[in-house]
Amino acid sequence: MKLFWLALRSEFLKSRRTLALATTAWLPAFIAGLIFALFYFKSEDFAKMGMDPWNIMASNVFGLYAVLILPMYAMVVAFSTNQVEHVANAWKNLFTLPYPRLAIYLSKWAFAFLLILAFSLILCGLIFMAGNALAILKPEIGFQDFDSFGLIARFFLKFFLGVMGVFSIQFLLSFYWRDFIRPVGAGLALTIAGAIGAGWDYAYLFPYAATVRINVQYQKEQLDLFPQEVVVSLLATLALFLIGYYFVLRRISR
Repeated sequence: MKLFWLALRSEFLKSRRTLALATTAWLPAFIAGLIFALFYFKSEDFAKMGMDPWNIMASNVFGLYAVLILPMYAMVVAFSTNQVEHVANAWKNLFTLPYPRLAIYLSKWAFAFLLILAFSLILCGLIFMAGNALAILKPEIGFQDFDSFGLIARFFLKFFLGVMGVFSIQFLLSFYWRDFIRPVGAGLALTIAGAIGAGWDYAYLFPYAATVRINVQYQKEQLDLFPQEVVVSLLATLALFLIGYYFVLRRISR
C-alpha cells in the first residue's frame, strides 16, 4: 500500500503542468462564473418566472455539462495521464522501477479518477456558492426560498458515476495509442453517437449515452442513484480496468 501511495504522489508531481490538472481548477470556476453572471444580469427575468431558481440554474448547467463538458473532460484527463509517459517514451523505464506492476497502473488510473472526482466536487461546490451569493445580492430571484441543492448534488454524483464508463474506455485507448487524434477523435465520435442515440431503448448499454440519459432523468426528477446507465458504467469500469492491467502485463512481457 505504501508503494501505491508513493506511485500516486509521483503521478501528481509529473502532472503538475499538464492540461488535465489545470482544467480541473479553471473550468469549474469558468462555468460557475458564467452561470452566476447570467443570473445576476438577468435577475428580473428569472424573478418573473416564479420558479425554483436552483432548478433553473441546474438545468442550464447540466444541459451542456452532460452532453459535452464532462465526457470531453474525461477524455482529456485519460489522455494527459498516459501522455506523460508516451511523450518521454518512459513506459519501459517506469516498469523497471521497484514497484508492483499493479501499483503503477492503479496509481495512474486512481490519479485520473481523483481528477474527475475533484472536478465534479469543485463545480458542485461553486454552483452552491453562486446560488447562495445570488440569494444575498439578488434576493428577488428567490434562491433563499427554495431548498433544492440536495437534489442537484445527488445528480452531480450520478453524472460522476455515469461518466466512469467513458473515462475507462478513453483511459484504455490513450494507454494503447500514443497520439492524440485516435483516442480523442474516437471518443468525440462516440460521444456524438451517444447524444444522438440516447433515446433508444437499449442506449443504457452504451456508456457514451449515460450522462445524456441522466440529464433526462434530472428533468423528470427520477431520483434512483443507480439506474441502468450507472450500473452498466460501473461494470464497464471494472471490466476495462482488468483489460488495461492485462495490456500492462503484455507490454512488460515484450
